[in-house]
This record gives sequence, C-alpha cells and structure tokens, in this order.
Amino acid sequence: MHDVLSTEVPVFTGDLFSDASLKDPFPHYRTLRDLGPVVYLEKIEMFGIGRYDDVKKALRSSDRLVSTEGIGMNPVINNREGRPPNIITTDGPEHAKMKRPLFKSIGPKPIEAYRDQLKDLISAHIETLIGAGWFEGVTSLAQFLPVSVISHLVGLPEDVRKNMLRWAASNFNLLGPNMSNLEVDIAALQEVNEFLANVPADDMKEGSWADDLFQAAKRGELSIFEARGALATYVLPSLDTTIFAKANLIYNLGANPDQWKKLKADPSLISSAVYEGVRHSATVRGFSRYAKSDYQEGDIFVPQGERVVIFYSAANRDERHYEDPDAFLVDRNPRDNLGWGYGDHLCAGMYLARLEMEVMLEALIEQVETIEVESPVYGTNQGLYGLDTLNVQLN
Repeated sequence: MHDVLSTEVPVFTGDLFSDASLKDPFPHYRTLRDLGPVVYLEKIEMFGIGRYDDVKKALRSSDRLVSTEGIGMNPVINNREGRPPNIITTDGPEHAKMKRPLFKSIGPKPIEAYRDQLKDLISAHIETLIGAGWFEGVTSLAQFLPVSVISHLVGLPEDVRKNMLRWAASNFNLLGPNMSNLEVDIAALQEVNEFLANVPADDMKEGSWADDLFQAAKRGELSIFEARGALATYVLPSLDTTIFAKANLIYNLGANPDQWKKLKADPSLISSAVYEGVRHSATVRGFSRYAKSDYQEGDIFVPQGERVVIFYSAANRDERHYEDPDAFLVDRNPRDNLGWGYGDHLCAGMYLARLEMEVMLEALIEQVETIEVESPVYGTNQGLYGLDTLNVQLN
C-alpha cells in the first residue's frame, strides 16, 4: 500500500481500465463513489474522486490540482518536453491567454452563425438514410458533420485532415495507465507532435479557425509556439468527442422509444435532451491532476506530489446529485452536468458540440418517426467512452 495512505482512505481494488470495465464502467463508478469522497486506486497507484460535488470542487481548484504536469495517467503522455503548450495542459493566465483566440471562432456567438448551414447539411443527409434499412450509425450519421464539415472549417491541409480521427483516438487512448501494445498510438503521438511543432502558418486555409490562431500570433496576442499548441485543440479533441457524444445520444433515443416519442412530441426539449445525453453517457472518462500543494477539501486530502484522477463520467451518474441517474430522461435538463468539465478548463468546444447535437435532433424530429437500434459494440479507448459500431434504422 502507498506510504502516504492512512487507514481513513478507502482503497479501490477494481480495474477501471480492463476491456470489460472500459465497455461498462458504471458499476465500478458506483463502487468508487460509495467507498468515499476520495479513494486510492490501488492498481494505478493514484487517488480518485468520483462524487459530483467533490469533482466540481476539484475542477475549481486549478491552483492546487494543476494540469501543467500533464493530465494523463502515465509518464509518456505527461512528458511535455519539446512539445508546444497545449491549452488543456496549462493553467491560470497562460491557459486564459491561449483559450481567448479560440472563442473568436468557436465561442457561443460566432458558432451560432453556422446553425443554418449545419442544419441544412444534416437534414439532407438524414433524408438519404430514412427507409434505407439498417446502416452503421457511427460512421454514417454521428461522423457526418465533424468529418464532412467541421474538419474543413478548421482549415488544415487535406493530408492532415484525414489523420485527425486517428490522431485523436490515439491521444485519448494514451491518457490511460495501460501502456502495453500501444506502439501504434505512440507513433501517432509522435506524428501529431511533429506536425504541431513544424506546421507553417501559410498552410492554413485563409479565414479558417486555424488561420485565426496564426493571425493572433502575428498580432502578438500569442507566440507562434502557443499558436501551434492551441491548434492541438482543433486537431485532437474537436472530432472524436463529439462523434462519440452523438452516437451515444442516438443509441439512447433508440433504446428508449418512450423518450424519443416524448422528444418528438415536444421539440422544446431538444436542449434538455442534449444535456441529458452528455450527462448520461459522458464521453470523457476523466483526467488526472497533479497536486502542486496539499489538497484539502472537507473529507478529501491529497498530499502534495500525488496524482489524482477526476472522473467526470462517475460524477454525472452520482445518485447524491441526480435522482435515478442511470435512467436517460430527455426532460431532466441537467445543465449542470460535468461532461464538458467545469471551471477554468470548461471544454472550449462545447458550444460547437452542442450545436451539432441540436441540429441533428432537429432534423431527426422533423423527418423521422421511429429510431431503431441493435445492441452496440462499445469501444475500449482508455480516455473516451463510446460506441465503436451501432446498427441503426430510421423510418
């Protein structure tokens, strides 16, 4: 047992990162929450926080639980030497400085300008799927807007755009503690690091989101090093997380026909359904933080120098905060869910993700009577919870 532990710290002996747990983590999350406000994760030798109120407090404490030492659970992904500063691995003024230019492109006001365009595109695409029999829903529906539209708005060269999904999947998989048989992911990480370190500003499409970052560097708002680091926000998490969130939402609506009928009968519930989808099936499992100083909050104590994993997905199913948390209810409207994080590190892309999910639901409500789904195949990515495949039928 870890030498900083006292008898008052409960020990979680389960394996959160076995393939079986990654496919269905929720029973483990309940055990983790029931053990106490903070537990010691024996298999990975880190602390863990999974209750809603405690996760929220931890996410507010970026002065003590820092991201600057990395957010993963292994030294490979946490080693930032020679890599551009990533927004997600910065804190304080540096984090705010790098995040600010992003909001000029994907903040709530500028992103709203794309609503009609995205709605028209997804509506036309869904029309081709109605009555066409069973199709694979992740690639044919959930991926449509991110791959067909959003990657182009980012403005990267074609040879880079085609790598975005692969790079993102590898990056999130490398967040976990299991490092065996990850040679392909490590190679992908090296590829994206090489790209970010050397990408010429002139390669960005003029007027694109990526071009805006380099224009900010020219104006002196960011260094060129920071602009390349901020570009990672578009290259890595902008597609996979939203694809998984949409696939999870499609599955939940198909698996709960009563909730689909309720939503179809009352489209004013669209926003609520989006929030509920993210709460119920949070895409990001959790990130780790490094205790820069002793972290003391109520009954929680994490000693300086230790690493703690903050489980967003566990917090979103906390029965101490949400009644009947395992149920998917489109009228719950959990706007306070932690699926997109909280505090300084609130996800910069949440407004884009929310817009994509809203227009998809609008189009489905307008054109589709029934959504049928078969049993999905869940993925085993260590950083992301979601579906690898899902057979869907729209009528």
